[in-house]
Amino acid sequence: MTSDVTEANDAVWSSPVRVRVGYGFPETIRGPREALEYLNWRWPVREGTYYIKALKECAACLQRKLPLENVRETFVLASIEAKMLN
Repeated sequence: MTSDVTEANDAVWSSPVRVRVGYGFPETIRGPREALEYLNWRWPVREGTYYIKALKECAACLQRKLPLENVRETFVLASIEAKMLN
């Protein structure tokens, strides 16, 4: 595991992810905590391979079980899957 795992609770990704819900304004997701909030409360589609994987990985990252950047990649894939990547 990499050193970024130990700081994952309040950590931010090396580069934020920009998403857009419907026709709304683009929003910036900076790390796994924001991503998990978004997946739970703002995500328009509650299904999909990467959606489920992103939920699990964001939670695991906050428990310091997965590296930040791996989880960012999964969140990006979930955003593409939901057609939300900006």
